[in-house]
Amino acid sequence: MKVYLNLAVVPSRRERYALVWAVPTLAAALLIFVYLAGSTIRDFRRSREIRGSLASFQAKDADLRARETAIRLELARPESRHLVHETEFVNQLISQREFSLTELTVKVSKLLPSDVKLNGLGLAGSDSQPEVRFAVMGKSEKAIESFLSNLEGSKDFSDVTIKNQGFREESKTGTEQVALICTARYVTGIPSPAP
Repeated sequence: MKVYLNLAVVPSRRERYALVWAVPTLAAALLIFVYLAGSTIRDFRRSREIRGSLASFQAKDADLRARETAIRLELARPESRHLVHETEFVNQLISQREFSLTELTVKVSKLLPSDVKLNGLGLAGSDSQPEVRFAVMGKSEKAIESFLSNLEGSKDFSDVTIKNQGFREESKTGTEQVALICTARYVTGIPSPAP
Protein backbone atom coordinates (compact mmCIF):
# COMPACT_ATOMS: atom_id res chain seq x y z
CA MET A 1 0.00 0.00 0.00
CA LYS A 2 1.19 3.33 -0.93
CA VAL A 3 0.74 6.30 1.32
CA TYR A 4 0.61 9.71 -0.25
CA LEU A 5 1.50 12.64 1.91
CA ASN A 6 0.51 16.08 0.88
CA LEU A 7 3.07 18.38 2.36
CA ALA A 8 1.64 21.45 0.72
CA VAL A 9 0.55 24.19 3.03
CA VAL A 10 -2.56 26.12 2.29
CA PRO A 11 -1.52 29.69 1.55
CA SER A 12 -2.73 32.15 4.07
CA ARG A 13 -4.59 35.31 3.25
CA ARG A 14 -1.43 37.37 3.85
CA GLU A 15 0.63 35.25 1.45
CA ARG A 16 -2.00 35.50 -1.27
CA TYR A 17 -2.09 39.29 -0.76
CA ALA A 18 1.72 39.52 -1.04
CA LEU A 19 1.68 37.40 -4.21
CA VAL A 20 -0.91 39.66 -5.85
CA TRP A 21 1.06 42.82 -5.11
CA ALA A 22 4.46 41.39 -5.98
CA VAL A 23 4.08 41.93 -9.73
CA PRO A 24 3.01 45.62 -9.60
CA THR A 25 5.67 46.34 -6.96
CA LEU A 26 8.31 44.69 -9.15
CA ALA A 27 7.14 46.74 -12.17
CA ALA A 28 7.25 49.95 -10.12
CA ALA A 29 10.71 49.07 -8.81
CA LEU A 30 11.92 48.45 -12.36
CA LEU A 31 10.56 51.84 -13.48
CA ILE A 32 12.24 53.59 -10.57
CA PHE A 33 15.47 51.74 -11.33
CA VAL A 34 15.35 52.82 -15.02
CA TYR A 35 14.63 56.42 -13.99
CA LEU A 36 17.50 56.45 -11.48
CA ALA A 37 19.87 54.85 -14.00
CA GLY A 38 18.95 57.47 -16.64
CA SER A 39 19.33 60.27 -14.11
CA THR A 40 22.74 58.94 -13.08
CA ILE A 41 23.88 58.76 -16.71
CA ARG A 42 22.65 62.35 -17.36
CA ASP A 43 24.38 63.61 -14.20
CA PHE A 44 27.59 61.85 -15.21
CA ARG A 45 27.53 63.42 -18.68
CA ARG A 46 26.75 66.85 -17.19
CA SER A 47 29.63 66.54 -14.72
CA ARG A 48 31.98 65.67 -17.62
CA GLU A 49 30.78 68.79 -19.51
CA ILE A 50 31.28 70.94 -16.41
CA ARG A 51 34.75 69.51 -15.89
CA GLY A 52 35.59 70.28 -19.52
CA SER A 53 34.34 73.89 -19.30
CA LEU A 54 36.11 74.32 -15.95
CA ALA A 55 39.36 73.15 -17.53
CA SER A 56 38.81 75.63 -20.38
CA PHE A 57 38.20 78.50 -17.93
CA GLN A 58 41.23 77.49 -15.88
CA ALA A 59 43.36 77.54 -19.03
CA LYS A 60 42.03 81.02 -19.92
CA ASP A 61 42.64 82.17 -16.34
CA ALA A 62 46.21 80.88 -16.46
CA ASP A 63 46.75 82.64 -19.80
CA LEU A 64 45.38 85.92 -18.40
CA ARG A 65 47.57 85.61 -15.31
CA ALA A 66 50.61 85.03 -17.51
CA ARG A 67 49.73 88.09 -19.60
CA GLU A 68 49.18 90.15 -16.42
CA THR A 69 52.59 89.07 -15.11
CA ALA A 70 54.20 90.02 -18.42
CA ILE A 71 52.51 93.44 -18.36
CA ARG A 72 53.55 94.00 -14.73
CA LEU A 73 57.13 93.15 -15.63
CA GLU A 74 56.94 95.53 -18.57
CA LEU A 75 55.55 98.30 -16.36
CA ALA A 76 58.23 97.64 -13.74
CA ARG A 77 60.94 98.60 -16.22
CA PRO A 78 62.36 102.11 -15.59
CA GLU A 79 61.38 103.37 -19.07
CA SER A 80 57.74 102.36 -18.53
CA ARG A 81 57.61 103.87 -15.04
CA HIS A 82 58.97 107.11 -16.46
CA LEU A 83 56.30 107.06 -19.22
CA VAL A 84 53.53 106.40 -16.67
CA HIS A 85 54.81 109.26 -14.51
CA GLU A 86 54.86 111.65 -17.49
CA THR A 87 51.37 110.55 -18.55
CA GLU A 88 49.99 111.15 -15.07
CA PHE A 89 51.62 114.58 -15.04
CA VAL A 90 50.08 115.50 -18.43
CA ASN A 91 46.65 114.21 -17.33
CA GLN A 92 46.89 116.31 -14.19
CA LEU A 93 47.69 119.41 -16.27
CA ILE A 94 44.79 118.68 -18.61
CA SER A 95 42.37 118.29 -15.69
CA GLN A 96 43.55 121.61 -14.28
CA ARG A 97 42.99 123.36 -17.62
CA GLU A 98 39.59 121.79 -18.23
CA PHE A 99 36.85 123.99 -19.67
CA SER A 100 33.19 123.03 -19.84
CA LEU A 101 31.25 124.53 -22.74
CA THR A 102 28.07 122.99 -21.36
CA GLU A 103 28.57 124.79 -18.06
CA LEU A 104 29.10 128.08 -19.93
CA THR A 105 25.92 127.55 -21.99
CA VAL A 106 23.89 126.84 -18.85
CA LYS A 107 25.19 130.02 -17.21
CA VAL A 108 24.37 132.09 -20.31
CA SER A 109 20.86 130.60 -20.63
CA LYS A 110 20.11 131.67 -17.05
CA LEU A 111 20.89 135.27 -18.03
CA LEU A 112 18.51 135.32 -21.02
CA PRO A 113 15.05 136.81 -20.45
CA SER A 114 12.13 134.88 -21.94
CA ASP A 115 11.79 137.22 -24.95
CA VAL A 116 15.51 137.08 -25.90
CA LYS A 117 17.08 134.20 -27.78
CA LEU A 118 20.72 133.31 -28.21
CA ASN A 119 21.72 133.14 -31.89
CA GLY A 120 25.43 132.59 -31.44
CA LEU A 121 28.03 131.93 -28.78
CA GLY A 122 31.76 132.08 -29.39
CA LEU A 123 34.87 131.75 -27.29
CA ALA A 124 38.13 133.58 -28.04
CA GLY A 125 41.42 133.38 -26.20
CA SER A 126 42.97 130.58 -24.23
CA ASP A 127 44.01 132.43 -21.09
CA SER A 128 42.38 131.92 -17.71
CA GLN A 129 39.62 134.45 -18.57
CA PRO A 130 38.63 133.92 -22.20
CA GLU A 131 36.45 136.38 -24.09
CA VAL A 132 32.94 135.18 -24.85
CA ARG A 133 31.09 136.59 -27.87
CA PHE A 134 27.27 136.70 -27.69
CA ALA A 135 24.85 137.19 -30.59
CA VAL A 136 21.30 137.65 -29.29
CA MET A 137 17.94 138.66 -30.72
CA GLY A 138 15.19 140.24 -28.64
CA LYS A 139 11.60 141.27 -29.23
CA SER A 140 12.29 144.75 -27.88
CA GLU A 141 15.07 147.07 -26.79
CA LYS A 142 13.91 146.62 -23.21
CA ALA A 143 14.45 142.85 -23.46
CA ILE A 144 18.00 143.40 -24.80
CA GLU A 145 18.71 145.91 -22.01
CA SER A 146 17.46 143.34 -19.49
CA PHE A 147 19.91 140.79 -20.94
CA LEU A 148 22.78 143.31 -20.72
CA SER A 149 21.86 144.13 -17.12
CA ASN A 150 21.83 140.44 -16.25
CA LEU A 151 25.18 139.96 -17.99
CA GLU A 152 26.80 142.92 -16.20
CA GLY A 153 25.37 141.80 -12.84
CA SER A 154 26.60 138.22 -13.23
CA LYS A 155 29.54 137.09 -11.13
CA ASP A 156 30.68 134.84 -13.99
CA PHE A 157 31.27 137.64 -16.53
CA SER A 158 33.03 141.01 -16.55
CA ASP A 159 34.06 143.76 -19.00
CA VAL A 160 30.88 143.69 -21.10
CA THR A 161 31.45 145.46 -24.43
CA ILE A 162 28.77 146.10 -27.08
CA LYS A 163 30.15 145.46 -30.56
CA ASN A 164 27.05 145.93 -32.69
CA GLN A 165 23.37 146.68 -32.23
CA GLY A 166 20.62 147.03 -34.80
CA PHE A 167 17.20 145.99 -36.00
CA ARG A 168 16.43 142.96 -38.13
CA GLU A 169 13.22 141.84 -39.73
CA GLU A 170 12.41 138.19 -39.26
CA SER A 171 11.54 136.54 -42.54
CA LYS A 172 9.06 134.06 -41.01
CA THR A 173 6.90 136.46 -39.02
CA GLY A 174 7.76 139.79 -40.60
CA THR A 175 8.26 141.40 -37.19
CA GLU A 176 11.23 143.60 -36.41
CA GLN A 177 13.60 142.39 -33.72
CA VAL A 178 16.58 143.94 -31.95
CA ALA A 179 19.91 142.26 -32.66
CA LEU A 180 22.92 142.63 -30.37
CA ILE A 181 26.48 141.41 -30.57
CA CYS A 182 28.58 141.87 -27.44
CA THR A 183 31.59 140.40 -25.68
CA ALA A 184 32.43 139.73 -22.05
CA ARG A 185 35.27 138.13 -20.11
CA TYR A 186 34.40 134.73 -18.65
CA VAL A 187 35.75 135.21 -15.13
CA THR A 188 35.16 131.64 -13.97
CA GLY A 189 36.58 130.25 -17.21
CA ILE A 190 39.65 128.08 -17.48
CA PRO A 191 41.32 127.48 -14.12
CA SER A 192 44.87 128.70 -13.74
CA PRO A 193 47.51 125.98 -13.66
CA ALA A 194 48.80 125.05 -10.22
CA PRO A 195 52.29 126.42 -9.46
